[in-house]
Amino acid sequence: MTDTKNEHIREICQKLRPILGARADTIWFAYLREDESGKKEIESLLEIYSSQLLQGNLQEDKKLLIPPSKEKAAGEYYIGDAIYDGKLLFPFGLKEEEWIRHINIFGQSGAGKTNLSFLIMRELARKKKPFLFLDWKRNGKDLMTRPEFEDLLVFTVGRNISPFRFNPLIPPPDADPKAWLKKLIEVIAHAYCLGNGVIYLLQQAIDDAYKKYGIYTGNATKYPTFRDIHEWLKNYPAQGRETNWLTSAMRATASLCFGSMDSVVNSGQNYGMEEILKQKVILELDALTQSDKIFFIESLILWIHDYRLTRPERENFSHCIICEEAHHILSGERHSLFGGESVIIVAIKELRELNQSFVVVDQMPSQISPVAMANSYCTIAMNLKNKQDVSSAASAMLLDNEQKEYLGKLEVGEAIVKLQGRILSPFMIHIPEFPIQKGSVDDTFIKRRMKTYFSNFQPQLVEGSENESIEVQDKASEPANTLSEREKQFLLDVFNYPRSGTVERYNRMHISCRQGDKIKRCLLAKGLFLQEDLPTQNGRLRIIRLTDQTRKLLENQEKSISEL
Repeated sequence: MTDTKNEHIREICQKLRPILGARADTIWFAYLREDESGKKEIESLLEIYSSQLLQGNLQEDKKLLIPPSKEKAAGEYYIGDAIYDGKLLFPFGLKEEEWIRHINIFGQSGAGKTNLSFLIMRELARKKKPFLFLDWKRNGKDLMTRPEFEDLLVFTVGRNISPFRFNPLIPPPDADPKAWLKKLIEVIAHAYCLGNGVIYLLQQAIDDAYKKYGIYTGNATKYPTFRDIHEWLKNYPAQGRETNWLTSAMRATASLCFGSMDSVVNSGQNYGMEEILKQKVILELDALTQSDKIFFIESLILWIHDYRLTRPERENFSHCIICEEAHHILSGERHSLFGGESVIIVAIKELRELNQSFVVVDQMPSQISPVAMANSYCTIAMNLKNKQDVSSAASAMLLDNEQKEYLGKLEVGEAIVKLQGRILSPFMIHIPEFPIQKGSVDDTFIKRRMKTYFSNFQPQLVEGSENESIEVQDKASEPANTLSEREKQFLLDVFNYPRSGTVERYNRMHISCRQGDKIKRCLLAKGLFLQEDLPTQNGRLRIIRLTDQTRKLLENQEKSISEL
């Protein structure tokens, strides 16, 4: 009985310490030394202190978590303010080295998850850290009006307002194509719920395409798309059980070759992916279906993982991915289809060593794989409604039964934080409202802001799929008033030798492949010619075709090429 009472008094003193400071320790030690009469006197004193300083009797339902010291709470990246008994105490922030150990943010709809995501992006921008925000609800674009986000890039994935092209069949630079092929197929199977028989057929199809396009030999000038894979499957002579496998495989590839997803992944090149990782980027995903979103996100994260894997830098925070609705890719239910950990969960686990931070944003922690939960350093839980979600978050944050109840009673802007180091006990913070005017950015605003990016950084986009409609193509109808001598020479060579191959043309011009490709991209951006692939016995031959406008000017001997 005495031990239980002593523990109760100790807990009261701990709750009073953030307010009384060292006096609470003095009271506790005095209590231990007193006789029964003295102890009763101190108990009465503590009851008065509790009533006055903690806004009511201790029997009342209060949310009291002992805050850390001001020194321990300090960090370079501001997250919120530590609070105790409803009072703001001091700022809490994450340290540079903590980001690569990953962050989980949980809370029901309307609890403030997006608000915190905006605050995090502001802090990252302030520290000049690039990030990638996977936006499911078109919330992030309003940040474009803020001065600290004047260089923010917003891509409307699946919509032509600000298109994003990403062909997952193109392995990251220096990555092993065969290893990439197998990982990508697992992502496809995970996104579209495919079985082992389908995996076999997809492996055969993609392997054949890689051989055909010269991926294994490193001689590729263009890459296969899922249209090639779908065509291979259409022509595959399936027998017996393979017929059902083929039907499932074609269902998946048909989805990747139809509608908005077709314009995203079926591009002959990946444009500026390495540069994207150096920028502040938002990808709006609302135009994609659920399965297409999962495939796109997982293949993109996998590409980043394998790209980082081939670079020498390690454990130096350089980039952050913020993923909304993360349970769709980190669900234990989906990855158990194949047993063990899915390739995407393994990739996220390994991102820590690859300079990459990953922030999970979700309203259902119970749906997140235990492996993913275990591989996070910081957990921030806002108000949660479902009993399973409360239990899952409480378990991850080591909350006792009394503290567990707090998760269902948090106000908007309140959160409980648990770190796996530095501060060992959970504590509460207040997250300030991020000042932003919702709905201030529309598609016209995005198109205008992104026009400079497409014009200056991604001239190659005109090489994409035939059905692409890209903003930069508007420049094709404009005269290109400034052509270098090399560009003029290139156009004249195409005019005089229209069916020459790339190597032959570059040799005739006495330029390197790198110089020639750079000239070609610039002329493509100016809309002065197009590229076409002609089928041959050995594969495909890429030729250059002048536009009608360019040909007319070249045919007219009275006009100088400089008039182009």
